[in-house]
Amino acid sequence: MRYSKQNHFPWFYLKVVTKSSPKTYSQSQLTKIFAVTANVPAADQLTLKYRIWFNPTEDSSLRLTLEGYRFVTKDVKLQSYAFELEEPLTNRNLLQLERYFQSVYYLFKNTKIVVFEESEATMLALHSGDLKTYLENLELEK
Repeated sequence: MRYSKQNHFPWFYLKVVTKSSPKTYSQSQLTKIFAVTANVPAADQLTLKYRIWFNPTEDSSLRLTLEGYRFVTKDVKLQSYAFELEEPLTNRNLLQLERYFQSVYYLFKNTKIVVFEESEATMLALHSGDLKTYLENLELEK
């Protein structure tokens, strides 16, 4: 398992999330928080959601695009945690990520996942960076 901590930014906007709770914030809410934090002009805030989210039509989806990843790391300066994937994710794993993952994340070519919440990073570290096992355990909790 290769784990690296990147950028330090105390993200005080988000509450602590338990595994059994629904997602704390939606894409729309996070987009507004990010825009305010990064001082994005009001005119650009309307298109920001469509540029940073992988699935902007599903408000509960928290997967970022490459542009979104760059935006939250460079402009918003969120603390990120990277985990190498031992094997590529299956379609089932991608659906599990959408349903059960509580925080913003970015998948880098199905070889690495970058998460932006310390609690998710801690849980992944406790699972030795094995995202598939972690997702299976999240599904069993439901």
